[in-house]
Amino acid sequence: MRNPRHNLDDDYRELELPPGATLAEVRNSYRELALLWHPDRRNDGQGRMSRAHQKMTRINLAYERLRKALERKTDSKTIDVEPPGRGRAHSRRSRNEQTSHTERPRPRQEMRTNSLGMSFLSVEGTPALFSIWQTRVHDYRAYADAAGGVDGSWKNPGFAQTAAHPVVNVSWEDAARFCLWLTNKERREGKLPMNAHYRLPTDAEWSWAVGIGSREWNGTPRQKANRLKMEYPWGTAWPPPKQAGNFDPSLGTDSFDFTSPVGSFAANAQGLFDLAGNVWEWCEDFLDGPAGRGATTAAGVRVLRGGSWNFSGAIHLLSSYRNGAAQDARSVGIGFRIVLVLG
Repeated sequence: MRNPRHNLDDDYRELELPPGATLAEVRNSYRELALLWHPDRRNDGQGRMSRAHQKMTRINLAYERLRKALERKTDSKTIDVEPPGRGRAHSRRSRNEQTSHTERPRPRQEMRTNSLGMSFLSVEGTPALFSIWQTRVHDYRAYADAAGGVDGSWKNPGFAQTAAHPVVNVSWEDAARFCLWLTNKERREGKLPMNAHYRLPTDAEWSWAVGIGSREWNGTPRQKANRLKMEYPWGTAWPPPKQAGNFDPSLGTDSFDFTSPVGSFAANAQGLFDLAGNVWEWCEDFLDGPAGRGATTAAGVRVLRGGSWNFSGAIHLLSSYRNGAAQDARSVGIGFRIVLVLG
């Protein structure tokens, strides 16, 4: 059996670090090496690209092993802090009563299901409950039938869809009107308090949903785009592994030629489906400015997040990538997800 310590030393060397480097140093070195060895930077010859893929595989494995080992080491350290006004007897717990970070259960999520059968989960770091899947054809049809006068582009995307597929060919304005209709409908029916409402997620909320919200800097969505390199909704590997989501067929990750029924792939750590691929999702914000409900600008474009079934670019599928389109634009690769704000 190989010595685990020796394995970690090998991993440090793979990341060009001395044994015993800190977690922060491991992360920084990994990001620099991942940028250097990314296959997209070495596509001038098959041999160079093949070597880059092999190097990226070793880098990814080394980083994951070191990250887990160093996080376990950090979690195993406990610090006693004596609360003001209390004696030492009250500030310490017995060893049996202490719970490590890795043993703590995740905060319990609030879950609700609305009148259309859409399920919502609370997301840490946001005041909103996120729909666990993208808005379906089933949901949008209920709105179109009840509201009347709704643009009919969603009915004929040019490929077959069932009621469980994400609705496409909807503009930001279409999505905002859907949210307003659903809010008013459920308030009238007594199913939604008057101080609660549905809306599109903000760009910052979407980042929390995909798992990067705590690590993003301040700035406009455009300024924050692509800052977190080599981080994808499925992890750090490129290309995406099998069944990571619904992307362009050239990536070979899935069996769908176009959109896929919502929830066809595993949910993320937040319990949300399809944050990677299937359809781009509208956000509340302008790409170059702050969020503003009901705000309009002829020159501005709204934020889109998450990639879609017809995208395959390594940059476009980053968790931090921001796409954008005019708020009246419609596309077969664009849908939306809504959130519920309770007061």
